[in-house]
Amino acid sequence: MRRSVPEWVPDAVFYQIFPDRFRRGETAWNADPKKPADRTPCGGNLAGVRASIPYLERLGINAIYLTPIFCGASYHKYDTLDYFSIDPAFGDNDGFRELATELHGRGIRIVLDGVFNHCSDRHPFFLDAIEKGRASEYWDWYTIDGDRILRDPEPNYARWAGVRTMPEWNHRNPSVVEYLLSVVRHWIIEYGIDGWRLDTTEYLPPDFVRAIYRTAREASEEAYVLGEVTGLGTPWFKHEALDGVMHYKLWEGLTAFLAEERWDAPAFAHSVRAHWYSYPNDANFGSYTLISSHDRPRFLTQCDGDIARLRLALAFQLTFPGAPAIYYGDEIGLEGGDDPDNRRCFPWDERRWNRPVFEEVRRLIRLRKAEPTLRRGSIEIREAGGRVLSYGRALGSERFIVVINAGRRKDARSTLPPGEWKDTESGDRLRGDFGTPPISYRILKRMEDG
Repeated sequence: MRRSVPEWVPDAVFYQIFPDRFRRGETAWNADPKKPADRTPCGGNLAGVRASIPYLERLGINAIYLTPIFCGASYHKYDTLDYFSIDPAFGDNDGFRELATELHGRGIRIVLDGVFNHCSDRHPFFLDAIEKGRASEYWDWYTIDGDRILRDPEPNYARWAGVRTMPEWNHRNPSVVEYLLSVVRHWIIEYGIDGWRLDTTEYLPPDFVRAIYRTAREASEEAYVLGEVTGLGTPWFKHEALDGVMHYKLWEGLTAFLAEERWDAPAFAHSVRAHWYSYPNDANFGSYTLISSHDRPRFLTQCDGDIARLRLALAFQLTFPGAPAIYYGDEIGLEGGDDPDNRRCFPWDERRWNRPVFEEVRRLIRLRKAEPTLRRGSIEIREAGGRVLSYGRALGSERFIVVINAGRRKDARSTLPPGEWKDTESGDRLRGDFGTPPISYRILKRMEDG
């Protein structure tokens, strides 16, 4: 089976939801967006996600990615107890089916988080191995040094990142592989999910990741398989194991260029080009582009609260190839530092929102959805000098130019190609030379009679 990105992915605008912190049922909570988050469960659930579908439509979202929702031992659920059941804190399987059905009825795709590298130390199979030792039928489902499982003073079993509560699956055991692949199959066939985001992809054996890819595609030709890859994604594409990666390399560049202001435009442009040409073309359009996530500080916090720099990052994200992903709350100016503070509760009281940011995100999403060139067009970097970046998007005869002036002192002067161009925000018609004010951007479309 040859890898090929599902047709719907380049047109997707994702919204990442951390269920415990998003919304609790029909009655939205009164959360303080300035209160630092800890690891205490807050009570968000799938009923809250369902109640928020009108909000997602208002924003312009057409795909969501949920962090783990299966039975888990923690508030974040990355320590799975049962891969076939929704965690009772979030709801139940029937409720999830209703959510998926309603999302699909509104034209919104849904991707789930697959934690297939490890499970909870309270998973029934691991508990059986603890109780029965080598006599357990699940003994070889884990990698254990010795004749019985020891937790203290140092665990004698392989575990994710040394965390004793997250024993790793032994993927050399065919029974483990088939068990996990049955999970992949089950939620696509029985519940109609649209794909999987694979947690800790770089910890997984490549052949196992490719088996997930093939299993997902056999279950549905439109299934999307996305890898959490923090490094270069090229080997995964050459192995035909993923449609796209969470584009953390692009995130690193955006952080250095716009949030921390350590890089100038040429350094950022060099990074963009290097990664663009390292990936197959369809993988560039199939990757998930982000500026924040549940594993990184929020972009606005990295900008020291400077909304202007967040605006530049959003403009880039929503005019760049790939599937852009809004991390819940970024669109209303939510802040947060390192995990777990980046998982603050979403404030549903609109008086606590940064309304200009919200409206700007809506406008950028509307523009992207209205213009195939911004979703599927080729990209060419036109200018990178000092703190000014300019790039073009082209599809057939249509042309766009995006100028990002990250400098603080003066207008960035640029020269347009021949013809008349329209500023998509102001409506101004431009020819020849034009300026972009400091810490701002312009998105220009060539007019048909240009």
